[in-house]
Amino acid sequence: MECSNCVTANIKITTMIPKETYKTYKNNPPHLFRPNAKYMITGATYQKLPLLRIPAAKKYFLEVLFKGCEKYKWTLEDWVVLDNHYHIMLDAPDNSENLPGFINGVHKFTALWIKKNVSEAQKAQKIFYNYWDSCITYERSYFTRLNYIHFNPIKHGYTKEAEKYEFGSYRQKFLVRKKEMLNLQKKYPWNKVKLTDSF
Repeated sequence: MECSNCVTANIKITTMIPKETYKTYKNNPPHLFRPNAKYMITGATYQKLPLLRIPAAKKYFLEVLFKGCEKYKWTLEDWVVLDNHYHIMLDAPDNSENLPGFINGVHKFTALWIKKNVSEAQKAQKIFYNYWDSCITYERSYFTRLNYIHFNPIKHGYTKEAEKYEFGSYRQKFLVRKKEMLNLQKKYPWNKVKLTDSF
């Protein structure tokens, strides 16, 4: 999949701390909103059901994600979509507080499609469970998480070679910048990062 609103590894980790907002919610994870920052987002299906299992569901999710990036002015850098969860790396706009509206919109429109087109989802109470975001401020943290996204299909047993997985941004990057990708993999090993990812 290609995205007109995506960038490659243009790093703009800032040392200045811009105006930010920290919000807590009764039934949802807390969120830190920082303008023009890097964010890693993880989202999951309800009860870890494989509701994104068919290729058409993954493709539709990505289409909705690309449109959401355009609408809310977030820049998508990297992504991977698996059968019951996804990881994405984003650049926040000036108004980072629109993140919940952006992700909830992606979930809403993808869920409507899944309910209509995925047989096991037609009687499901919910399609998506929630999402978790991490605001990234350190270069090593950024690159390690980037590799975590790239190699998530290996972690979960979908493939032995990440560059052959269709529904991830790593495939195209590996074709164009193989040497750089291999160097990043070696310098920032993905299996050293500690993330909740029991999917």
